[in-house]
Amino acid sequence: MQDKIYLDKEFDRIWSKIENGQNFALLRYGDGERAIMCGKIVKAIEGWESPNYISKLGKDLLSTLELDDDNIFYGISCPCCDPAAYVWYLSKIKNKNITFANLWVNANYKRFKDKFATLTRDAILIANYRAKNKKIGNLNILKHYEVGDDCISFWNNKGYEMIEQIKKDFGNQDNILYIVSAGPMSEAIIAKLYENNKNNCYIDFGSCIDNFIHQKNTRSYMDENSNYAKQNCFMLKDYDVDVSVVLTAYKKPQNLRIQLDAIKKQSIKPKEILLFQDGIAQDYKIHFNDDLLKEFDIVEICDQNYGVWKRFDFARKQVKSQYVCIFDDDTIPGAKWLENCLTQMCIQEGLYGTIGIVLVNPENYPNKCNKDYFRIGWDGNLNYTAKVDFVGHSWFLKTQWLDYMFENTDTFQNFKVVGEDIALSHKLKQKGIETFVPPHSYDDQELWGSLSKYAVTLGVDSNAISVNANNISKMNLVMKEIIKDGFVSISQTDKNYISNLRKNLDKYHIRNYAKKLKPMEKVLSVKNSQYKIYKIINILGMRFKIKRV
Repeated sequence: MQDKIYLDKEFDRIWSKIENGQNFALLRYGDGERAIMCGKIVKAIEGWESPNYISKLGKDLLSTLELDDDNIFYGISCPCCDPAAYVWYLSKIKNKNITFANLWVNANYKRFKDKFATLTRDAILIANYRAKNKKIGNLNILKHYEVGDDCISFWNNKGYEMIEQIKKDFGNQDNILYIVSAGPMSEAIIAKLYENNKNNCYIDFGSCIDNFIHQKNTRSYMDENSNYAKQNCFMLKDYDVDVSVVLTAYKKPQNLRIQLDAIKKQSIKPKEILLFQDGIAQDYKIHFNDDLLKEFDIVEICDQNYGVWKRFDFARKQVKSQYVCIFDDDTIPGAKWLENCLTQMCIQEGLYGTIGIVLVNPENYPNKCNKDYFRIGWDGNLNYTAKVDFVGHSWFLKTQWLDYMFENTDTFQNFKVVGEDIALSHKLKQKGIETFVPPHSYDDQELWGSLSKYAVTLGVDSNAISVNANNISKMNLVMKEIIKDGFVSISQTDKNYISNLRKNLDKYHIRNYAKKLKPMEKVLSVKNSQYKIYKIINILGMRFKIKRV
């Protein structure tokens, strides 16, 4: 169980700094700031809209994430409200002073109102023009610098000018409390003012002072009867987002360049990229260009063939990060695959993979697909995380867990070219660690562990282990050995879960199939269901499932 920090306790820590007159800066970031920094369109309730490119404000916000100062505090999205943003911010911010973006709101808002009323300091107000001549608590407002409703436009046209005026007016004065409520501009404003003079207290108070500015409630959390007003969010006390990536090469060197480029384009950059090349039993070797090998942090090229297990042993001995993602040599991930896994890991620790196998009749695997087992992931889409029996194509987990894979598994390792995927999940489950496939939404292939345009071609290469009949027989044998070792499938312990999982797969498949219908196909079309158990017949917008004979 991961240790957690809670919103109410964190309020006490930060507010005491303000009450004691300490000089520091608190910058707070949420979904709006992230969208602006990523060049994504977002419409805010205040009326402004960010463009689909990184604006001037976006660039300045990105630079604020690089401040490494003991008196800079970063408030970011919490994992209970926005785990994807939480992971993204942690991957960008190296400063260890991390706190909540919603520090003043939710369960803390009532306390904030009471505490804020006790402040009697000299202050500078940087806030919406509607705050003009308004009383802000009991603070002595030395001057109000007005900002407009459209933060993107204001920053482009007047942002720098306003900051220079503030520096001119008060840049040499110390021990002033800067009350900042300027939307996503707040962080850029605070960073530039703090850089000019560190002897003041700069706080992004955001919407929690809207009652003074607009003289009405503007947010749901301000209603003490709302769920938001009762929400005491949490953060993980120790959370490391460093990931190492291990790529492998056997008889498919042509894929390595594509793989490496995909890894370098990840939204969360790996701390290191390692290459393991297993030797080839035949009388030839694969030679890589020296310039390509220089792009890896660690390279191990074997002079003999060790089989599929060795790369996991290599990873546990060489990887320096807390997390590792090991890829098959024909798996090309989407740009947010590592982010997807890290996001799910902070919600539920476990082993995450690209393609998940759910066993219906384990003793028959891998024969008779659809009857004895089915797949989830890039081939079998769901828009939520699903628990599975084991995963393949890539494996994302804590590096230290790889040790479990080699505890009393000599019998399985003797199969050499198969069984590593089943054994890993089996040994982790013995330690109470489950196996999952993170969301693979139809409308966002960047989240996928394997892009479909590559998966359907590279995975059926003649050198792929899974297309060899002898290896398929070995897979069945290793499965039977693992069953002897005590392996129990989900279908044996939770039949309702498996039934609902199959229904959800089909529902999601049918719904997204319907979205893609062309005008004439909406009149009449026929398509297989996700697992070819049914025919889906669409007639004038009505869908029917006909069981195949």
